[in-house]
Amino acid sequence: MGNIRVLLVDDHAILREGIRYLLSASGQVDVVGEAEDGLQAIEMVEKLQPDAVLMDIAMPRMNGIEATAEL
Repeated sequence: MGNIRVLLVDDHAILREGIRYLLSASGQVDVVGEAEDGLQAIEMVEKLQPDAVLMDIAMPRMNGIEATAEL
């Protein structure tokens, strides 16, 4: 069984960087992409087909709740 493929979604790059580091350090998670807002997240989910999406709620253009409902 392979690693869990995760897409990180947050409008703060420093937060994405920290979460990516922590998840990657586990050795069981591959961060396959990062998005800055909900609209970008939807595009990336369709393209990358991650196993899980770790999404912020408050973001510009489309928030995490709206993006999750769309997904």
